[in-house]
Amino acid sequence: MKHVFWIFFTFGVLWNAQAQFSIKGNVFDVNNQQISIGDVVLYTSNKERLVMYTTLVDGNFAFKEVPQSSYWLEVSALGYETYSQEITVTENLELTLQIKEQVTQLESVEVVALKNPITSKNGNFKIDVQNPVFSSLVDPLEVLSKLPNVQISPERESISVIAKGSPLIYLGNQRISLDEFTTLSVDTIESIELINNPSAKYEAEGRVVILIQLKKNTDKGTAVTIGETLSFRQNTNNYISSNGNHSNGKWNLRANLNYNTIGQWESNTFAFAIPEQNIYSDYLVLIPDNKRMQMNSGLGFYYPINDNDYLSFNTIFRRQTDDAGFETETFLQNGSEVNEIISETENDNRRDYFSANFNFNKKLNNNLNLFTGIQYSSFDQNLHTDISNNYNGEGLELDQTRDQDYKIESLAARVDFEQSLSENSRLDFGASWNEARADAFSEVIQPETLNDEITSYDYEESLYAIYANTELRVGKKFNFNLGARVEYNQVEGRLKNEPQPLVERENTRIFPKVGVNFTINSTKTLSLNYARNINRPNFSRTSSVRVFINPFLEAGNNVNLVPTVTNEVTTNLQMGNTSIFGGVHINQNPRYFMIGYTENDTVALLAENNLDKETGYYAGLTVPFSHKIWSSTNSVSVNYNKIRDSSAAFTKAKPYLYIYTNQQLKVAKDTIVSFGGYALTQRKEGIIERNEMIVLNASVTTTFFKKLQCALRFNDISKAMNYDESYSINGVMANGTYYADGREMALSVKYSFGGNSANKFKNKDVDENLNRINP
Repeated sequence: MKHVFWIFFTFGVLWNAQAQFSIKGNVFDVNNQQISIGDVVLYTSNKERLVMYTTLVDGNFAFKEVPQSSYWLEVSALGYETYSQEITVTENLELTLQIKEQVTQLESVEVVALKNPITSKNGNFKIDVQNPVFSSLVDPLEVLSKLPNVQISPERESISVIAKGSPLIYLGNQRISLDEFTTLSVDTIESIELINNPSAKYEAEGRVVILIQLKKNTDKGTAVTIGETLSFRQNTNNYISSNGNHSNGKWNLRANLNYNTIGQWESNTFAFAIPEQNIYSDYLVLIPDNKRMQMNSGLGFYYPINDNDYLSFNTIFRRQTDDAGFETETFLQNGSEVNEIISETENDNRRDYFSANFNFNKKLNNNLNLFTGIQYSSFDQNLHTDISNNYNGEGLELDQTRDQDYKIESLAARVDFEQSLSENSRLDFGASWNEARADAFSEVIQPETLNDEITSYDYEESLYAIYANTELRVGKKFNFNLGARVEYNQVEGRLKNEPQPLVERENTRIFPKVGVNFTINSTKTLSLNYARNINRPNFSRTSSVRVFINPFLEAGNNVNLVPTVTNEVTTNLQMGNTSIFGGVHINQNPRYFMIGYTENDTVALLAENNLDKETGYYAGLTVPFSHKIWSSTNSVSVNYNKIRDSSAAFTKAKPYLYIYTNQQLKVAKDTIVSFGGYALTQRKEGIIERNEMIVLNASVTTTFFKKLQCALRFNDISKAMNYDESYSINGVMANGTYYADGREMALSVKYSFGGNSANKFKNKDVDENLNRINP
């Protein structure tokens, strides 16, 4: 089977890409002082159409992926004359420009916002992180949450996109994990883009991609940024970050250390019934103060062999400890027996995540580039639990002690080629391999009976993949994108000392992607895309680790989970900055968390389960707007989602609205007031019903002495992030609420000193399953 893949890989013949180059520039005044801030615009040579825009920061600007052609370049800055120059791009350009001071008698001064920091193009959203509202933040997750459709979970451990699910995260052409993203310094980020139709070059899980671009600056020296965020929710939280970079003009060394102390508050209540078994339960669980400590650290080294070739090495380590005591009040009716139970649980939880990779990049000739790399990653969790119950006021007694360990190790390698075939065509192709092994150990001791139950579960998974992707430009109107990815996946899971595996699967899948862009005129573009994607469960979801909630309900994992496969068609009409977008999708084996019960079991299980099918559509409009000191981004979409399962009670599915707005007012030279939020109407999705919510946020940001940035933020002002949910499936009728600790007042300060040398660093994650390793 593997030989077939390599034959397919060797003989794949496709097209792609117009030759593209970069333009870098340094801008000075007549006294050879760098211009601190301004606008740089690239027009077509006849000035009829805007091609690209970027911001001039500290005298530097850069355009990437500029097609070979002639252009008109304009540089403007407040207090200076506009500089114009015609340029011809046939190779990478580095320009040094000088602009003259504009002498004007001013009778009054008006503060004008230069550009909207959130833009929309071809259905994709992009944030200019150099905008003070974003650059003053310490945490990159806070920046990411400002993108339309992007939602960060209250515990800050996962990302989701409306109508798309979990995204892949890329740093340039390099995939990174969420842990690696959170270790980035906001100071080094130039932009963050949400790509709704990624090509086949991205992993098959890439239904949506978040693309981060770093600033490009290769100055010698050392740069250090330190920051702190003091957050007030139900409890007080503190986030401390430090990032350092050093460059001698060639090699670059990067390091970071973040230390967070979090007082996590969490609560949920559920009433559920199992009529066939005459069982009814109603419970309320409260975690008043989970004392969580997080330490994130990273070290990276980058060595350029020449302008195109490089070696790099990167490691990250994350440790999280949780000391969580919680109390559960439960009413339980099981047949004729009725109990009122108070449970007190002490959890001591430690999670360690480590990853290290090595990269080598080589330009084989003018038209062919090679990248190869290897990566090792591991995740280790240790959970100790003491469970005490008080039945009907008879007194609290220790019922169980649990020790659970879960460890996974992953080794991955990949090779990628980029081949320029002609001026209008380019081919990307490559292959990857990933091997993962996991062990889950559980020991449950019942002191009263001295019963000792031990479970040990082993899990192995192999993944081989090849891909090819091509782009072809036909005339001046059409761009075609055609690609495919083939993946061979083998899974086996078994209990130790058992002759037969519990899980044994072997699959070969093809994931095609097709896209067409039609340029109507200089301001209008129509695109149509089709893609087939897969979303595999996190490795941790296939373990046997369980968390006690009450004597009749536990939260756990499902070793029988299978991947979700999606077929999706999307379209977008771009008219200037305005986007009109839509899409339809069909998901096979979608996964949702639900309460399940099997006859003769002693407890019910809250776990992720596969359902039969999910279909849906969405259509929406995004309108960015700027006028003087005011910039605004607004988006609205109608979404319809219908979930079906043969064992579930189906109710009529109805469309729901998603509304997003972000407003910014530049009230002073270095001060911006921002407010906005999002709203979701009630969601009826066939099996699951969820509540409506309106989440409002506001912030004030300012900069002192050009080095000290401060921000005061108010999140979830309306205190709306409570998630109601109801469903009836597999004989279980459930209705409950998850209470999120979303309302927050946070004060952030960040100070930067030294020269800027961080942004030359290049490193790619090799393992395409990183997000599946660390839950």
